[in-house]
Amino acid sequence: MKPQVAIHVALIAILALTLLPFVFLVDNSLRTNSELNHSFFGLPKALTRMAAALGKPTVEIDREDAKGRIVGSQSVPAVEGERVLSGKLFQSYSYAWEILRGYTVNTLLVSLVTVLGVLTLGSSAAYVFSRYRFPGRNALFLGVLSLMMIPGVLTLVPSFMLVKKLGLLNSYWVLILPYIAGGQIFALFLFKSFFDGLPNELFESARIDGAGHFALYWRLVLPLSKQVLAVVAVVNVLGTWNNFLWPFITNSDTKYHVVASGLYLMGQSQLSSNYAAMYAAYVLSSVPLLVLFVYATKPFIAGVTSGAFKA
Repeated sequence: MKPQVAIHVALIAILALTLLPFVFLVDNSLRTNSELNHSFFGLPKALTRMAAALGKPTVEIDREDAKGRIVGSQSVPAVEGERVLSGKLFQSYSYAWEILRGYTVNTLLVSLVTVLGVLTLGSSAAYVFSRYRFPGRNALFLGVLSLMMIPGVLTLVPSFMLVKKLGLLNSYWVLILPYIAGGQIFALFLFKSFFDGLPNELFESARIDGAGHFALYWRLVLPLSKQVLAVVAVVNVLGTWNNFLWPFITNSDTKYHVVASGLYLMGQSQLSSNYAAMYAAYVLSSVPLLVLFVYATKPFIAGVTSGAFKA
């Protein structure tokens, strides 16, 4: 029993260390610049005052001058004080969201269209490689897989020159089309590995019932591949959401920037001096990925253990 207790204590300690940076990020996003300058690791003053005023008829709030400097404090009724303190607690989020909202919408649009394109083209191409027999099939498949050995940074300049000649700069397509093309290799490998493991008896039974290749793909293969579809979708969303360099160099118009490049632009603007707003922007940018982690972890693990990475 004692070794198990020691293991649990060690795991809890590692988990606490892992979550500490995120707790630090959230805590500082709920504070003002003045609070950060006076105590970098303290709790939000608005939160502590709201906690101290529980059950009391009044709440103490700061008085500010025309320039926003604190010149004293005053007691106000509890309802009004809690409203004021709640507004101060989340004011950095409101400010950050006004700027980050456009970048978030762009990222969601690019990510969703990219995932749909990768899943559609990757699964259909993998079905062809898995179920069709044609000359040079294996050589062509190995040739496609060999592209995985080429670092993306080596293709950065040729890819930029290509999209420039195509007139795709400063558009959503300069992000979507290369992402779909780049995501095909990994998706093709996973899908084909999974499709090769499906029993031939299923396909023979469906053919006896008159199913053609499209019916086999749409009604048989895809329903059995939900877990692998989840794996490919999660991997592509993570890669698209966190990609910074390509969106930054291909879009000089801020209208088309995504979250990763948008956060960099925010750090180079006047907002960089508002540390609480920057922390809030970092928290807001991670919320969609946290939601994806919560809802996609189970199908992702199931897809991995179902043979998605079978060689």
